[in-house]
Amino acid sequence: MPIACLCRRFPGGNVFASSRGFQIRYQVFGAGPALVLLHGFPMWGDRWQDTGYVAELESQYQVIVPDLLGHGQSDRPHQPAAYGVPNMASDVIAVLDAAGVDRAHVWGYSMGAIVAEALAVSAPGRVLSLVLGGFPPGLDREQRLSVLWSELPQTWDDLLGGYPPPICETFRAYDDDLEALLAAAALIGDFPTTVADMQSAPHPTLAYIGADDGRTELARQQCDALPCRLEIVPGDHALAFRQAGNILPLAMRHLEAAGAIAV
Repeated sequence: MPIACLCRRFPGGNVFASSRGFQIRYQVFGAGPALVLLHGFPMWGDRWQDTGYVAELESQYQVIVPDLLGHGQSDRPHQPAAYGVPNMASDVIAVLDAAGVDRAHVWGYSMGAIVAEALAVSAPGRVLSLVLGGFPPGLDREQRLSVLWSELPQTWDDLLGGYPPPICETFRAYDDDLEALLAAAALIGDFPTTVADMQSAPHPTLAYIGADDGRTELARQQCDALPCRLEIVPGDHALAFRQAGNILPLAMRHLEAAGAIAV
């Protein structure tokens, strides 16, 4: 049974769930089987709306969109110990509890995919299926660190150097708390969810990555080992998320098939 979780409602449809003493903002759209969308770093939940995912999914699913700790309108502590993948996965459980959801499909992109796979292993009974985008699944710590930063970011340029200028301007205008983002970044490479971990708690899994991402071959290797289905979509890391139409039909077929298995 879900653990009781305090939440408070705000005008405009925002809901805040209490987790570990922090407030985690989330939004709910549509009706149907629950589907959680977990954004990447240093994004926020509204990006799933801006890029068209929510509009396509809400006709068939109850779409739950959190701002992960340190991002968007959720609390932004400046201590790295507040973050780490296990902590962020537990925050998602708190959101599910606050929303009254026992089990959900979980779709994460980039950092969100890392949190999603950790959630599936730490609380397998709460997850129906996975969609993991923009990051090879099941990496051990050494592998994960090798495809993240060569050095931990310290500045806005370190964080956003790989994004086009208009996106950088959007991020800096919205996420103005650099210290919180640096704290969140500090532990992304730690607490890996390995292939063996994911095999111990298997869920129907679709992974996808941009053809120009730079991590494509590692994603093939990891998906072969799991195994899970891998789709290569056009674009680099940023475009593979922003061009929602390339992945939505594939992901929706995966979610429909996984839902039928769950029933």
